[in-house]
Formats: sequence, structure tokens, C-alpha cells
Amino acid sequence: MKGQHAILMVEYSYNRYSLAVLTGILEADGRFEDLDIHFRKAAKKDRLDDDRHEELLQNIIQLAKAYRRLVVAFSFHTPNVAAMGYTLKAIRQALQDQSIDNVVIIAGGPHPSGDPLGTVQLGVDVVVLGEAEGTLPDLLERIYQDRGFEDLKGIAFLDSQKKYRFTGRAPAVDLNDHPPFSVKSRRFAPLEIGRGCAFACSFCQTPFLMGAKMRYRSVDNILHWAQQGKDAGFRDLRFLTPTAFTYGSVDGQTLHLDLLEDLLKGVSRIFGKEHVFFGSFPSEVRPETVNHQTLSLVKKYCTNDNIIIGAQSGSDRMLKEVHRGHGTGEVEEAVCLLLEYGYQANVDFIFGMPGESEEDIAQTLEFMLKLTRMGARVHSHTFMPLVGTPLSNAAPGIVSPAVRKMLEELRLLGLEYGHWKQQEMIAKESTNFLEDLAEERPEELKGVRAFKRQ
Repeated sequence: MKGQHAILMVEYSYNRYSLAVLTGILEADGRFEDLDIHFRKAAKKDRLDDDRHEELLQNIIQLAKAYRRLVVAFSFHTPNVAAMGYTLKAIRQALQDQSIDNVVIIAGGPHPSGDPLGTVQLGVDVVVLGEAEGTLPDLLERIYQDRGFEDLKGIAFLDSQKKYRFTGRAPAVDLNDHPPFSVKSRRFAPLEIGRGCAFACSFCQTPFLMGAKMRYRSVDNILHWAQQGKDAGFRDLRFLTPTAFTYGSVDGQTLHLDLLEDLLKGVSRIFGKEHVFFGSFPSEVRPETVNHQTLSLVKKYCTNDNIIIGAQSGSDRMLKEVHRGHGTGEVEEAVCLLLEYGYQANVDFIFGMPGESEEDIAQTLEFMLKLTRMGARVHSHTFMPLVGTPLSNAAPGIVSPAVRKMLEELRLLGLEYGHWKQQEMIAKESTNFLEDLAEERPEELKGVRAFKRQ
């Protein structure tokens, strides 16, 4: 296959971890030892007049001419869908202008998984839905061998008659069977230790795309890959999991402190305590899991000075409405304990959620003020309707004037961080783009899946 087949992974700041995992998967698969894997860093926005956008187009054309078959792979989220639409349109036009027909464009990630039909409409040939560890290698093998993939589970595409086809969900993945990053290409990522979520927060894609049943990488497997990363020059170790302190919990709620300690003790021995981070970015913890035992373990084996708590609202009514599974009381108690143990408590809030009343907003403002006076810091977000969630058809979030004023005041005091302003703009842009895309959908596809704001 050397010199005949290649894959180009298009890298953005938001998908580099995903690409590290996918690269590791292909490198570990015996079928792709001679596959050429290329990477191209794309511009942040990738508008048509961006120089790096033009570089991407030229790179695709050059690779297409150098190989018998080229696969161009994208992974993106709903906030990136508008920019991705411009990029894919430009690629299709460039390939048409050059009369190039040996390129297959594939896409995966949260947005394509939640809206496969819309993603195909953007110009993607094949969408990989949900977990790609098993599906991607099988799909690539068929593409490179010019074989059909109609019976392959976990994909969506338009067939030769322009009819939309979804092959059904692929089997759930066992994390122990797959690498968490690429050692060969030195493309590292936070080590994913758990997948899925037992809670069904209506704004979050995780439980609806990855399942409500929690799955975990075993302690032995985690230590194996931690050692692999350390030997390859990986300096610090961070983790990826929906809720850090419930590692090993089948129901996602019960704490297994023995397993948690085995994990943290093991990785601390490999990396050294000063290079292990747990419960901080890119992970977080649920407030009800913060207690003396969990914090003592982090204090003993890890070096991070902050822990992120998911609160999302200061209104108990709203927390119940979006199925958070906890109230403001648990959040306050968690902040108290974190401060007692000397941690910076970073508390997530989402503003502009559907159904939020003036009273809910007032309660959230009061709660944020209370927490910041205690010493916590607000991590601010604006609500964005994400495809595949119960709130996918809701209106994009609008941050109220009162909330804006408080967030700006807190930022001046160093008590707030986040990108709520950009997210408010992007939420509107993405929603409008998806609505326009649905309106432009060919008649024969309009009945398959609709995108309509409530």
C-alpha cells in the first residue's frame, strides 16, 4: 500500500486529541503498516479568504495526485459546523476544478454523529457515527480496496441513487482494546479512562452519543499506557473522563475509592506526583462526589492546584429541569471542601438555557456571588443547542444584561473565566447555519431528518 494510499487528518485546535487517538488506532492495526498518514493544521475559522485555508486546498490536491486513493478526515463539534461548511464546499469545488475523483471525505466527532444527514449534505462522503475505534479501520480498508461498505455498522452516506443510508449503531467499544494516543507519531492526548455517562443532562451530548452505561479502561491498562507515554517523552499526565471521582463505578455514582487509589498511586509512581493532574482540565467532577476521601487521594498523588465542578445553574428548579441529578446545596458543600483542602474551586455555569425564568437568573446571580465571595471562580459558558440532545431544537442561548454585568465585574476581579461572549455569537451562527442547511435540503431528503428551532 506504500505510495498508493494515504489519509490526511485535518487538525484544528479543538480536535487534536481526537486525531491523536485515531492515529494510535491506525498505527496499532496490522492492516495499515504501509498507510501514509499526513496531518495538516487548518486555520481556526477556515474562511475562504484565509491563507491557511488555501494551503489546505493545495495540500489536498497535491496528495490526491500523489496517491491512488486519498481519504481526507475531519472531526468537529457543532460550534464549528458553519466554518466546516465553507471548508467542505471549497474542497469540493477545488476537486471538481482539478477533475480529481480519487478523494474520499469522511467525518466523525460529536456533530457528525448527532446530525449525520446534515453532515453528508455538507459534502462529506461517509460519516462515522459515535465511537470510531472499530468502525474507522474497517471503513478505510474497504475504501482502499474499492469494496462496498453498505453492510458496515456505524456509518451514514448517500448511495449511488443519492438515497440516504444509515447502517445502524456499531457495537460499544472496550477501551482496553485500543490505544489512547499515538506513541509512534508522538501525538499525545489526555488518557481516556472512562466513557459514557449515567446522567442524562439534556444539554450534553455524552450520554446520548456514548451511552448511559459507564465503561472504563482497567487500572492495569491505564498504567501500561501511562508507562508508554512516559517512555516516549510525554511530560505530564492528564485524564479524560466525564466525571473523574467515580472511576470504576458501573452506575456512575457509587465511589470505588480503592480503584481510584490504585489508579492514582500507579500513575504517580510512573510520572512522579508533580506531573499528574486529576479532576482539572480537561475533566471535571460532579459536586456530590467531592468529599474528604476523594480530595485526600488527589492531594496525596496529584499536583493540580484546582478542580473543576459542574454546577451549570444556581437555580434548583433549572437543575432539576435539565436532569443534573444534584442541587445547589451539593455544589456549595463541594466548594467549601475544595477550599478547605487548598484547591481553587472552578465552577461551571451555563447561561441562557431554555426555559430559564427571571427568577432562575436572579437565583443564579445570587449563587455565583455567594460562591465567589467564598473564594470560588466561575467558569462561564453560553448555552448552545447541540445535535443529538433533547435540547437540539432549542433557541441558542442569550446572556441576560444582569448576567453580563456580573460576569464582567467578576472577570475584573479575577473570579471568572471562559468564552461566553464568543459562544453566544457562535451558538447563533451555528443554529442559523443549520436551519438554512435544512431549508436547502433536497426534497427527497427533507423527510429523513429535520432541524427546526422551537
